[in-house]
Amino acid sequence: MTLSPRAAHTAYYTAHIGKSLLWTASDLVTIYALVSLFGVDPALAGWLFLGGLAANALADLFVGDWLDRHPRQTRAIAGIGLAGAAMIFPLTILAAPSGSAVLMTATLAFRLCYAAYDVPHNAMLTRLATAAADTATRLSRGRTVGTGIAAGAVGLALSRWRDAATLPVMLWLLAGAALILGAALLPLVPRAALRTAATAPRGPGLPNGFLAGSLVGIVALGALTKAMLQLPPVIAHPGAGTTVLLLTGGRMLAALVPFAVRDARRGLTLLAALYLVAIPVMAGLLRLEGWPMVLAIGLLLGSTNLIDWTLLPLLARGARSYGFYTMAAKLALGGAGLAMTAALGNRTTFAPGAFAMFASAVLTACALAAWCVWPQRPFEADRLKDTAA
Repeated sequence: MTLSPRAAHTAYYTAHIGKSLLWTASDLVTIYALVSLFGVDPALAGWLFLGGLAANALADLFVGDWLDRHPRQTRAIAGIGLAGAAMIFPLTILAAPSGSAVLMTATLAFRLCYAAYDVPHNAMLTRLATAAADTATRLSRGRTVGTGIAAGAVGLALSRWRDAATLPVMLWLLAGAALILGAALLPLVPRAALRTAATAPRGPGLPNGFLAGSLVGIVALGALTKAMLQLPPVIAHPGAGTTVLLLTGGRMLAALVPFAVRDARRGLTLLAALYLVAIPVMAGLLRLEGWPMVLAIGLLLGSTNLIDWTLLPLLARGARSYGFYTMAAKLALGGAGLAMTAALGNRTTFAPGAFAMFASAVLTACALAAWCVWPQRPFEADRLKDTAA
């Protein structure tokens, strides 16, 4: 039975909430629970997190390439990946008493299974975005809201079950909810390829400028959002918990901004403009201090992310393109953390002078990102014509 476009989009949003429950919980809860509740060495917890993220990133590329070559296996791979990720995720924390080897095995297994579901889910954007010119924007808005809903659910669950005795309840509830919601994707997955193996890209399958600019932007804005938790004492700012909520709220507000992306060239121009606007806006916001600064930076991060995911179905040439992008984006997020901690030095908060230099570097990176994604450069012309065709 073929679903109507509205029903298909609703199913996709539902699946995205389920997937985001696992991603957000692994991002927000894992290190805290391992270190604070199970006494795992912080260095080991950090390396487990980084190693799992790197394995996940590399698996994205492999899964995307495999799906382009073996499209009939897409539904089976997505189903196995979802079931495996949901069942293994709680063990990435609860296996801590069994030793580091078991914990590492569980972490790697979860990240690999997650990639097996994540890439088919993301690649469905290309098929779902073909109905109308503005469908890609609507789908990206839905993803933004879904991610916010998942983050809120994880935050509420953590406030209810946050000690070693009750944490398993939270982890298994989140895993069960992710499995049920994520299964909504499976009826949507076609048996045919989005593109045949013969036309699958050998490289990223994305314009070089878009890919480079997006990654530079992810590092810059990602590092800035992380820095909001380590602002120098001379800058007034809310507490850590409130800061996280404000950043999440700002990202969700991006779904309400009336962006209009009807073709790839217009989308790239809009993305470049956002990075250019970010320069004076952030320079002013960092002087305002307080909660408006944090909320607006979350809005800026959410807006650029929304446009990125709106452009992907317009530019991607197969599942490999999605796998390559998510791989690169995850590594860029790791780079954002490294950039922020390098600027932080051996302090728990920025020195005023160090933060000024860090903010200047972020603004410079935004200018570079804008230059990279601007679509009027000669080497992008042919690629955009192919996309429009």
